[in-house]
Amino acid sequence: MECNATYYNNASLANIINIGYLQMSFGSLTAATNILCMLVVLSTKQMSRKYGNFGLLSLGGMLNALGLILAGSIRKKLIYDNSYGSLSSFACFGRPWPYFFIVGGQLPAFVLIVMAGERVIAIFKPIIYRTYVTPRIRVITDIICIILSILSLLIGIFFSYLNRDICTNPTCTTVYATGRLYGTFNNFFIVLLPFIALLLNTMAYIGAKRLSVSTNMERELKKVLVSLMLAALAVVLSALPNIIIWGQGVYWNVVIAPYMNMAFCSNSAVNLFAFFFMRKDFRYRLLSFISFGYLNRYFKLSEVIDTKARQNMVQSIGNNQPARS
Repeated sequence: MECNATYYNNASLANIINIGYLQMSFGSLTAATNILCMLVVLSTKQMSRKYGNFGLLSLGGMLNALGLILAGSIRKKLIYDNSYGSLSSFACFGRPWPYFFIVGGQLPAFVLIVMAGERVIAIFKPIIYRTYVTPRIRVITDIICIILSILSLLIGIFFSYLNRDICTNPTCTTVYATGRLYGTFNNFFIVLLPFIALLLNTMAYIGAKRLSVSTNMERELKKVLVSLMLAALAVVLSALPNIIIWGQGVYWNVVIAPYMNMAFCSNSAVNLFAFFFMRKDFRYRLLSFISFGYLNRYFKLSEVIDTKARQNMVQSIGNNQPARS
């Protein structure tokens, strides 16, 4: 179908171009930080096993950042080519950034829930955690997160096809590209899951504080604190901006709405600094990686064997249990 409506005057188009430059800058910085995180996680087998979830979190952040770069650059080019006009919802999926926004938005939300659930089990059911939450199970849960994100993308394409006769805004946000129903469904995951993860991590943190009578539980307390921080950042920088984006133009019109995608994108960049300051072994590995090993002489890389820690905790818990006659 033909969609010829013009949504913006020249001043508005100039503003979109300026925002596009900001989006490309924010997106490039965020993509670089997430690529760096993934390289550090993949640099050794030990880091991959210990921080696999964080690596997947960074993958989602990188996809979201790439979507922001593409949105800013292609919108700018369309404006310069006088091609920035109304189009159908399904035609919006001919532009690449909705794919990246859907997967890059939902994948980190699923991973946050997995991380929070793992911490709850580790605190309140430590024997079950050390026995059954193995590296293989972690890989399976990571794969499930990826599959769920891809399935959600396919559902979004289907809803976009159903709206193929509806002309929409050329910004082609997820809501415009798929329709209000799927846009709400998409935001349900991106907004609600970080809040649930924050609640679970808060429960785990309180439980760990009450039970921190052993070295192993103190170690779990540090892990919970990191997961809690990541969930809190996601609520502030991901969930809240997406609420504003979802309702923009329908329930409210706020001036800062065009900048919310950049706040959403910056969430994953901030995660790098949270991990850097809160995880000593990750910090040392990152410094070693970016210095090509030059800084190794100034500190010792802390290589903590996860399986060893697993055995130590099981042994510690077993020693605290009363002997059976």
